[in-house]
Amino acid sequence: MIRLRTLLPLVAFIAAACSLVPAELQRELLPSNTSYKTAEAAYQVLIERHVDKPTSTTLITGALDSVATEAKKEGATDSGLPSSSLNLTGSTWSDFAKFSDRLDAIAAATPSADKTLLERAAVDGMAKSMNECHTYYLDPTRAKNFNQPQPPVSGIGVTINKPTPDAPIEVVHVIPGTPAERAGIKNGDKIVTVDGTDVTNLQTDEVATKVKGPEGSSVTIGILRGQDTLSFTLNRARFSVPLETDTLIDGNIGRIEVPQLVGAVADEVSNAVKRLNANGAGGLVLDLRGDPGGDLSAAVDIASIFVRQGTLVYQTGRDGNRTPLDVNRRFYIDSTRPLVVLVDKNSASGAEIIAAGIRANGAGLVMGTQTAGCVGTGQPRDLPDGGLLLVTITKIQDAKTGADLNGPGKGIVPDQVVDKPSGAAGDPQLDAAVAYLRTKVARSSAAPMLLLAA
Repeated sequence: MIRLRTLLPLVAFIAAACSLVPAELQRELLPSNTSYKTAEAAYQVLIERHVDKPTSTTLITGALDSVATEAKKEGATDSGLPSSSLNLTGSTWSDFAKFSDRLDAIAAATPSADKTLLERAAVDGMAKSMNECHTYYLDPTRAKNFNQPQPPVSGIGVTINKPTPDAPIEVVHVIPGTPAERAGIKNGDKIVTVDGTDVTNLQTDEVATKVKGPEGSSVTIGILRGQDTLSFTLNRARFSVPLETDTLIDGNIGRIEVPQLVGAVADEVSNAVKRLNANGAGGLVLDLRGDPGGDLSAAVDIASIFVRQGTLVYQTGRDGNRTPLDVNRRFYIDSTRPLVVLVDKNSASGAEIIAAGIRANGAGLVMGTQTAGCVGTGQPRDLPDGGLLLVTITKIQDAKTGADLNGPGKGIVPDQVVDKPSGAAGDPQLDAAVAYLRTKVARSSAAPMLLLAA
């Protein structure tokens, strides 16, 4: 009894002390009581894991913009939605509590809206506020297909890419001899629907999965070409992605085109280099235009064909620690032939690592237009609603300059910028690469004569 009497005043004191803590501080110090557990989990992951260390202001602003857009789809108007700005202070959980209250107010102002969809819109907005291609949200339906092994299927014969997080999927390469080429689909076409379903907000892998299917089955692709909306119904077929391995241009300039970093592509490129060298190539063009990347190991191995030793790029975490991504010495081919790497706005991910690594080590010249700036390491995180949040946890940095390569306006800026205007006759970028290599080859051939004259 004595102990009980002693404890009761202590409990009373603790309760009274909690009531004296300002509500703002309680929200910062005490566990969250929000009903928006999925948004809370996504917010915490991005705050604690994303390589760019986002602020609460960035994430919450992006979330509310996306929620407002979703609410308007359900009939809300600007005048009916809360208009006052939130007083965000940068205090992580205090700001999230304010966001939670605002989401409640938007839901109350839009009774026809599904509260779950509003919350998912918030998560999508947080991810998009990072403004880079490796951070995005997949709702539970889309998450089921993430990273699942696909059975052997057929497709239409295009390589596709998503230039920016808000842009539709773009056709970057039409593979010769495939249904897409026969139907008249062109590079630069935007895929907006598949079998009548809007796919403009889906990721590249998701659209590819929808386009693929059993051999001989039909699929209808909605295309935006300039201002024109077109529809193509194609029968899927099996095909291989060809690697142009033995092309000699202008007599003795070898060209190797790499559409995508998949399968045994590194071995194919290695064999192509050996064959071209044996056939008398005086210089090489490694054409990575339209290559959306793929396997990291393939990127390292292809770059290693041309770089004897050294670091290709650095992987850098949010703690600032840099890990070198070094060459695979097994792939190096000893050759003194000059090299040009061709890139464009659709050269992404592993293709950017190849270009950056070759240039950083002085093994070749990069030519074309600035690359996609879509290169990093993403990590999937499960969310309470059954969805997935992909989070960029390391950035890729140039081994020579230390510059970040991931993000809008970044990527690889070529040593020689050569545009390829739409509708231009021929291939001015390839022509420029060949002209440069012809000059290098001519100088190399003249060197012994100059030495004798001296």
